[in-house]
Amino acid sequence: MTSTDTMPPPLHHLESQPDNLMASSDVVDSSESPPTLLNGFLDQEKTPLPSHPASNVETTNGTEGHVVIPPLQPESRPVKDNKAVPWYHKSLVEIDPITRGLLENYSKIPSDQVKQHVFAIREKAWDVYPYPCIGQFLFLNLTINLSPYYPTLVSRLRDSNQTLLDLGCCFAQDVRKLVSDGARSENIYGADLYGEFMELGYELFRDRKTLKSTFFPTDILNDRDLLLKGLDGEMDVVYLGLFLHHFDFETCVRVCARISRLLKPKPGSLVMGVQVGSLVGDTKPIPIPSGGILWRHDIAGFEQVWEEVGALTGTKWKVEARLEKGKGFGEKWQIEGTRRLGFEVWRL
Repeated sequence: MTSTDTMPPPLHHLESQPDNLMASSDVVDSSESPPTLLNGFLDQEKTPLPSHPASNVETTNGTEGHVVIPPLQPESRPVKDNKAVPWYHKSLVEIDPITRGLLENYSKIPSDQVKQHVFAIREKAWDVYPYPCIGQFLFLNLTINLSPYYPTLVSRLRDSNQTLLDLGCCFAQDVRKLVSDGARSENIYGADLYGEFMELGYELFRDRKTLKSTFFPTDILNDRDLLLKGLDGEMDVVYLGLFLHHFDFETCVRVCARISRLLKPKPGSLVMGVQVGSLVGDTKPIPIPSGGILWRHDIAGFEQVWEEVGALTGTKWKVEARLEKGKGFGEKWQIEGTRRLGFEVWRL
């Protein structure tokens, strides 16, 4: 498929939470013959899908013939009943005015019900995975609109030929911000390791019947992920909100090289986002109690990532990055020097 072809049909919408969930290894069984592909997607007329309990396979209105693939489930998760950690906030004091406006005007939630509604969704999300951004309600602080490029991005996404993937989208709150500001929702995709977060996004924003964006579970480190491969070479913009700091330096290079394949192979294609950064970049991964590791880049370290991506892929990139203070960054419990790293990376 070329960038001038018709865009691929929606992969699926997560309409309901299945009772039984597949692990990531269930998406494609390496012991079986490789499936037939049509433009990078499973050709369901020619290739029988793996058999799973009926609760695992559903079709949705408007996407007949497309299978709803349950969320990927990592094999292990940290204990979630420990709410004594410093990044679990027991109460919600205030909501950013921009987000409150989105919930009241876009989602039509009565003003006096917003806090209660948000708190209930946060509790469900904590049981999925206890990320600090969940515990601190940081998902209420929209990040995509913090970029100086944001107004131009919105204008760009009003064009029917422009596409965006929000990778590691969580509730896809930034997708809703884009759509509320005029972006075409049908040209926006969202993906996350935890499909439950995307399902909770529908609950949070109450737009299951109106939002035309496509969401799917994915593992960026799984090179055989057919859902992600289906978008290779089709994206004008990939957005990474609080995503890259989960990988050590070498893995970050690998992840960014994979992301570069999602973009249309032409100048102006863009990777943008925010992540946890530092005034002085880390030299080794930092284990974090919520699970996984943290790697905080400084600007020089982040630029080096894209230099190595260019060397690996034979491409050239221009990095624009900045370190900023912001809510949730520079907390007393965090490592000294922690900052928000915002960036735009342009293909040349």
